[in-house]
Amino acid sequence: MHDEFVLEKVKRVMQAALNRTEEYLRAEFGLHVDTLPPRAGDVEALELRATTGVIGIDGVIDLYVAFSFDVALLETLYAQMTEGMEITPEEAEEMKKATAGEIMNIVVGHCTLDLQDLDSEIISITPPSVMSLAKTVPRIKDAVFHLRSMVTEHGIIDVYLIGPKNLFSDDLEYLC
Repeated sequence: MHDEFVLEKVKRVMQAALNRTEEYLRAEFGLHVDTLPPRAGDVEALELRATTGVIGIDGVIDLYVAFSFDVALLETLYAQMTEGMEITPEEAEEMKKATAGEIMNIVVGHCTLDLQDLDSEIISITPPSVMSLAKTVPRIKDAVFHLRSMVTEHGIIDVYLIGPKNLFSDDLEYLC
């Protein structure tokens, strides 16, 4: 039996992540975003893109939020965020990871504003951990994910919620 209150919190976290990601990509980068239908599964089935970052959210529900970027999309975001800066080729890869991390910090930070009314605790987030060509994410025993992919004209960003199986309904249909 799943606690409907917990499921509602999970749904709110995902909706906040989607809304804030779309809003940020549109407002800061002028991108049009379409959201694809949800997918879910065991964490071992994650199919990550070239650059993936993970942030933990504590307080409302202990979950990870992961953003996985297409190469072309991250290149576009990186180019806009570093316009006018002199970056050596040696620094470029680190700066691309920093771009992904900064985007995640902004989006998830804004999400916490949307979620303050869910819990009497302070909502905290961990610093982002950004990996290139990553094939794994932090392991949680019996973890599952809920995925929403967002398509732009420059590529896709996948937004994952990752948490223990007991936080989600058996079919994950309650999420969005």
